[in-house]
Amino acid sequence: MKNVILSKRLSAVAELVKGSACVCDIGTDHGFVPIYLINSGVCDHVIAMDINEGPLERAGQHIAEYGLGDKIETRLSNGMEKLKPGEADTIICAGMGGLLMKRILEEGSPREKGIKKMILQPQSDLRVFREYLRQQCFFIEDEAEIFEDGKYYTAMLVRVSDDDNNEAYEKVVEEISSAEDAIRICDRFGPTLFLNRDKTLYEYLTHEKSVLESILLKLSENEHSERIHDIISKINDISIVLNLY
Repeated sequence: MKNVILSKRLSAVAELVKGSACVCDIGTDHGFVPIYLINSGVCDHVIAMDINEGPLERAGQHIAEYGLGDKIETRLSNGMEKLKPGEADTIICAGMGGLLMKRILEEGSPREKGIKKMILQPQSDLRVFREYLRQQCFFIEDEAEIFEDGKYYTAMLVRVSDDDNNEAYEKVVEEISSAEDAIRICDRFGPTLFLNRDKTLYEYLTHEKSVLESILLKLSENEHSERIHDIISKINDISIVLNLY
């Protein structure tokens, strides 16, 4: 049987999984990413977990169709709750908002469970989420920006570190004179996307700058002063990044 064909968004997630013995896919939905990983020889074992019985049953059916029941295990789990320490070295978490993903990591304690790498794809609140990762010494080592079906998605390869040596952020500081500006820009737009001068990030920022400038023209300073300040701040940060491409 041919391997599953993943969407561009999920392909970006799968391509960031490297050198893992056992992967835990949190919120597995249809189970297609675990099937792809096993059939592609990326890892030897996957634990596919979901909080809802319906998606997990569908995932189980798909796994059975591909004859991978001995390599992919399904578990009903709220976040990382049913993952035991040492069972997996990598987790995947995709297809949910950044604040929910942040809560899953806070409650799941990946460091205590022996997780070394995390493949994450938050779909909202990216600045807050990246800031959380940085503060927890969860360091972004690689990122992929994807445009699919009219939306932009960001996938991240994150290293669970025991020190505060954040190499990507330090390299951005070298390119931007202000450390404060560099950290804010990294949290907003992603350190490795910027360092790699990612083409899709450039397209996104160009589009976002145009949208924000259009919104700015419609706002009254007296009624929306705080929002205007936030928009101008973001436009300025976008301009800093675009000028360095």
